[in-house]
Amino acid sequence: MKQTVEEAAYDYATNKTKFRKDVLKEVDADTYVSRHADSMEDFQCGAEWQSKQSPWINVKERLPEEEQKIFVLTMGYGVPYIQKETFRRSNNLDIKGIWTHGNSIVLAWLPIPSFDDILKNNNKK
Repeated sequence: MKQTVEEAAYDYATNKTKFRKDVLKEVDADTYVSRHADSMEDFQCGAEWQSKQSPWINVKERLPEEEQKIFVLTMGYGVPYIQKETFRRSNNLDIKGIWTHGNSIVLAWLPIPSFDDILKNNNKK
């Protein structure tokens, strides 16, 4: 069963502050509650930041430009697939506006960078 960010933050904060209080003796009883709340907030901020770092774009967020070369993430019979595609509204969206690839619904997409983009990014390092 998956944990929510709030549940994971609570567990993290409880274990971290309890260890600091009981083992390291760094936290006195008066500041325990304050540290616990701060740890929970820090954990949640980090988790929210990380969730936004994926290069994959949810189809509910936006669609690619017409004729853009992309990778698509689909789910077919419970198995995820990644395939290359050139996006064309007339070919990719069904009559309900749902993006399909073959018999599978597209969940997310990723732009394929141009060779120039790859060179430019490598030169930054």
